[in-house]
Amino acid sequence: MAAQTSPPRSAYPLGIFSPRLWGAHALVVIFVTGAVLLGVWQYESSQQDKQDQVAELVHAKPKVFGDVIGPNDAFPWEQIGRPVTVSGIWMPEETIFIDGMERGSQVGFWAVTPVLVENTESAVYVVRGWTPEVGSAPPAPRGHVTVTGWLQPSDWTDVADDRKSDNVFPQLDISDLISRTSYDLYSAYVVRSPVEDNWPASSMPVNEGATDVADVPAPQLPEPDATTGLRNLLYAIEWWLFGVFAIYVWWRYMRDTLRPRPENDNDTTTTTTTTTTRKRCRPLRKRLRKATYPPRRESFRQSDRLSDHGHHRGCAARRAVPHRPAAPLRVLGQRRSLAGQGQRRRLAAGR
Repeated sequence: MAAQTSPPRSAYPLGIFSPRLWGAHALVVIFVTGAVLLGVWQYESSQQDKQDQVAELVHAKPKVFGDVIGPNDAFPWEQIGRPVTVSGIWMPEETIFIDGMERGSQVGFWAVTPVLVENTESAVYVVRGWTPEVGSAPPAPRGHVTVTGWLQPSDWTDVADDRKSDNVFPQLDISDLISRTSYDLYSAYVVRSPVEDNWPASSMPVNEGATDVADVPAPQLPEPDATTGLRNLLYAIEWWLFGVFAIYVWWRYMRDTLRPRPENDNDTTTTTTTTTTRKRCRPLRKRLRKATYPPRRESFRQSDRLSDHGHHRGCAARRAVPHRPAAPLRVLGQRRSLAGQGQRRRLAAGR
């Protein structure tokens, strides 16, 4: 008759919403929230390190413009946004304006005047500042000048100049301005830097002839080193991975806890253990009988029945049942020898 199994039972009828599991839920929420916040804090620290390095590079000690780039050199991209000092002569007749430049919420123009670099025959455009209207812009300065600013590459956009007869341009494209001036041009331009308190005393910029125009920030800043803030970034990733691992542990715990278990779990375990013991003991009994005992005889049937009865109750029960073991081969040989001697004596007496 097959054993009847009861339907699986669960110690948590409400499932994941059981009050007995609220502690685990609260623990994982606290741990994951803390890991996320600590990761965000480390990430912000990494970004702040990069901003601090950029500010340090922007306000570093200015280099001589001629030491950074030559008249016929390509733009040194590793020096983008670095402060440089240009010395030369203003060329006010070559002043131009760049349209569409924003300053806060206003849109105006850049006032740009080239400077003929001393000891060369090439000029570099210098962004003097921002003005709301071309007509209200102050006149371009004249004479010798020493100006400090940030090195910038030529603008490369697809905006075309529809008004080629005036001095207003949509972008500061050096390749476009070469055909409109009588001087050779450097492959870069300089944005005049304002005199700020952030500049070290040893590298205070000098700006002559750039009055009555608003300051212009550097369009492109220098890039920080690749390893700047890397340690904080790795810490942030580590904290986030801890949060993911906590969620995984919580999920495994919920899955194992809420898994239904049958009522006869213990009975099934006992039956399985008994069956396994029988399978292990049965071959051993057969090997011992085959190797030690002689073939079965009629006189040993009762003991065999006792042995089989004990075997079906398990190995321990079989060993506990008292029975007479079968005679070894040596004893049987002696019995046969004595029987033969008696038969010879009877034959001799009959003669």
